[in-house]
Amino acid sequence: MSLQLPAIVRLTNAARTTVYHWCEEVSRIVDEYGVKELQNVLPLITDTLFELHIQSGWSLRTLTKANNPRDFDVVAHLLSPRGPVIHLCYKLLGDSTIKYEFPLSYIPTYFFLDSFEYYIMHFLYYLVNPSLQKYATTSCGSDSVYFTILEEYLQYFLPLSGCDPEMIPVPSQVSPYGSPVYSTPPKPRFETSARQMTPSLLKKSSLTPSSSGAGASSLTAERTSHHDAWRTMMILQAINELWLSHVTSKENSNLQAGSSPRSQINVLQAVVFLPSLDHLRAVRVLIKHLHYFSNSVGPNIISGVDELKRTVWTYFQKKLYVFLRHTLEHWPLDASFRLFLETWLSYIQPWRYVSNAPKVNENDKVVDWKWQNFVAENLLFYTLFLQKVILRFLRVELSSPKNCLMLYRISKVYSQRNLKEMISVAERSMNEGLSASKSGSSSLVAVSVRQYINDLENPSFNYVPLFGQETTLQIRTILACSARVKSNLRLATLPVTLGKKQSTFSRLCDWLMISGSTTSDENGEDIKKALNHLEQSSAQLAAFFDVEIPSEPEPDSVLQTSYGSPSVFRTPVRGLQDSASGTSMLGSPLSPQKRYDLTYGGNPDTQPIRSYEIAFLVRIFNQICSNINEKFGPELEQSYDRPDFVGRVVRQLLVPPTTYQEVVKHYGTPRNIQKRLGPRVCLRKLANQQVVGYTLGVFILAYSFGWPPEILLLLLASCVCAVIFVRASLETWRESGGRISIDAEDSYADRY
Repeated sequence: MSLQLPAIVRLTNAARTTVYHWCEEVSRIVDEYGVKELQNVLPLITDTLFELHIQSGWSLRTLTKANNPRDFDVVAHLLSPRGPVIHLCYKLLGDSTIKYEFPLSYIPTYFFLDSFEYYIMHFLYYLVNPSLQKYATTSCGSDSVYFTILEEYLQYFLPLSGCDPEMIPVPSQVSPYGSPVYSTPPKPRFETSARQMTPSLLKKSSLTPSSSGAGASSLTAERTSHHDAWRTMMILQAINELWLSHVTSKENSNLQAGSSPRSQINVLQAVVFLPSLDHLRAVRVLIKHLHYFSNSVGPNIISGVDELKRTVWTYFQKKLYVFLRHTLEHWPLDASFRLFLETWLSYIQPWRYVSNAPKVNENDKVVDWKWQNFVAENLLFYTLFLQKVILRFLRVELSSPKNCLMLYRISKVYSQRNLKEMISVAERSMNEGLSASKSGSSSLVAVSVRQYINDLENPSFNYVPLFGQETTLQIRTILACSARVKSNLRLATLPVTLGKKQSTFSRLCDWLMISGSTTSDENGEDIKKALNHLEQSSAQLAAFFDVEIPSEPEPDSVLQTSYGSPSVFRTPVRGLQDSASGTSMLGSPLSPQKRYDLTYGGNPDTQPIRSYEIAFLVRIFNQICSNINEKFGPELEQSYDRPDFVGRVVRQLLVPPTTYQEVVKHYGTPRNIQKRLGPRVCLRKLANQQVVGYTLGVFILAYSFGWPPEILLLLLASCVCAVIFVRASLETWRESGGRISIDAEDSYADRY
């Protein structure tokens, strides 16, 4: 009879194999071993999956179905709600004495957790673990297996149907090749530990019958409700603490009313948290599902999950508001802002996330008045956020196609019918105390807007009306900027370039399609899209705020250049000053009124193609030089450093070493990394239009005199060699004080 290896040994040995075999081994171990052996297996599995102490060589955030479908499927099955890992957690729940310690450095609230809590906490913390932000630039986003599993967890543990997750069967035997055998989950004997984690999200009053003689049934109903929803409650609490509490715990508590502005600035300078793109992407997935979850509540409360559907946004609103506002105020001025924008727009449109909702034409969307209560409760999300976004657009280039698209997305959402009236009613109710409803009855919706604002903001917060004079002035300014940019973009779409005549050689290159015509076509399409988005957004914003669209002025003379010139993308500065005071409306140093001389600080070998260069030649020469430098880099650097005459000749041929700055967005915050380029071959100068033109001219002239091309090439090569030899000799002469010595072998041997 053969002895069975310990589960830890088998799992450690499997970790040295492939991902596929490791997942298969985990499935077999879960089925073959008992609770005593498996209690030490779960921490090792979490270490491997979430890279706590073990570098497995693969990541849940980079594994996609496109790059590795086999591993993607087996990992998705392993971690699925009915998969082996969750089944392992259920097995361990049978012993209430098995607890796992969750490090206090992760979160100060939790100490010892059961198996299910321990796994879920690590799964959620994996996304925000600071030591794993190396995936901030390499993550595959929503295509990764992590987001696939996250959506499955949300759909399973926060179900839209009336069936609670407790009542859904769980596999007892899992095989990737066959159908799983299901059994009901074990009855947990750890309800006390689960209840200690968080205040209950359930209302006991809704579960307690009004009859005084129903004490036993009341207790049974409450226990059943908690028993049904304990996993859902635990996941919501963990998400709230791990994904949305960074700002609240680190900054918001220090920015209370009464603290001096200087102390607030010091706090923000000391701790500035920014979520990663994956973090923000996960929050958007959560928001969308919580909308579906909340909107699926029925007229009757049957289970604990039904009660959670009614109270879930009350639980998340405060921290979500602080999280999104902080992110909005600190996010860099770049195109990645689109992800935050979509996250915010998802939250303020709960009517989009209703199951079995009839499809409506995009242009005919009408917001039902039944959402008036939601708009009133979340008024700051609709007004304050929009005001801050408008200020942001006054500081970016409106002619950028991506910025135009973002502005259009905002105006399109706010142009939905009835939404303007709902916001107006909510703002008026701040003085009246209640907001009126047009849901078909004359009754008033008991919503104290001022109370909700006080719950979200500090007592010293000063609310600025969305339709007030200050916001309207900002809208007029952005519409004036948009009109100016539209005028310049229309000029850029003209087939003939104004203000600048093309040289004969440039027209010849355009005719031969060798000067980046494909790029020009793409730029032309981008201009048309940007122009279309600006026109629609201007019309929608003007209608929403009841202002007139300013007429388009004449294009600036300085902007009468071809598309692709940086001047075309400049937001016009005229019209950004208050005509009454003559002072600037934008006090930020990021305002377009201030111009800076920008220089390229990146890799000099891959800097953008200039207008005087031939695009396809630049790319060909760059590819050739990259291959040479990669293959012979050490030899080139060694030859470059030689002190003899050969080294001086090599230094005439190679580009000298240099350093440059590379900007890397780490955890949402950009940082500069200094990198070094050694001596290398660079043929980019040969792609200059003048060099190519002069070379063709020499060949044509030689051909007219009857010179063979071979002789001409030999003559040019001889001239180049002569120039290199003379320059190297002059360098030797200067270094030797007038004595020229070109004994390469003796000079090179002196180094050793």
